Amino acid sequence: MSLALCFVALSIFYVQFGYSSISLLSAASFISASVASLLFATALSLGSINYFIGWPNLRHGYQKQIGIMGFWWAVIYTITLPILYPETYWYGLSDNIFTADVILGSIALIVFGAMVLINSRLVAPYFQLQTIFFVLGLGFIAYALLVVRAILLEFNVWLLWLNTFNGFPPGKFTLSLIAITVLLLRVAVAIDKHRKLSHAS
Repeated sequence: MSLALCFVALSIFYVQFGYSSISLLSAASFISASVASLLFATALSLGSINYFIGWPNLRHGYQKQIGIMGFWWAVIYTITLPILYPETYWYGLSDNIFTADVILGSIALIVFGAMVLINSRLVAPYFQLQTIFFVLGLGFIAYALLVVRAILLEFNVWLLWLNTFNGFPPGKFTLSLIAITVLLLRVAVAIDKHRKLSHAS
């Protein structure tokens, strides 16, 4: 919980200095998306960090709890979308249901929800450990889908900022850079494991 509060404070700071003219609801939407993304980044990177330096101790369940918090913050963000953009996510949803924006976001949220569900005490006993690990591993794919979604939504905004460097970088740009770092760290783990297996054989 304290980690989520730190991310909330950081996001509020970002809104205050980077998006001071937006509405309260838009600010709440950005903050919920930011906190969710940072919590996912933390949860998904802990295993990779532990692989290389042996810290933190994942047996305490921190990774699971952080991931659960990230999911519920993502749900809050999702709830704000039809309020802010009803023409896309409410009365206009039928016309946008097959857009990359809606499809990628929906798949990511479903995957994160499945991760929370299959790793719960209620559901986990009904699945083999191998299946649980497979579903949890899909979190990296879901995270990558959110990066693609952000690029599709704000690529022109990012280009404008990269050409001027005026003010704070766009929020989704910063969050996407963090996400890409997390994903590259996981790729590094996979490469190192493959290298060790090759040497062992």
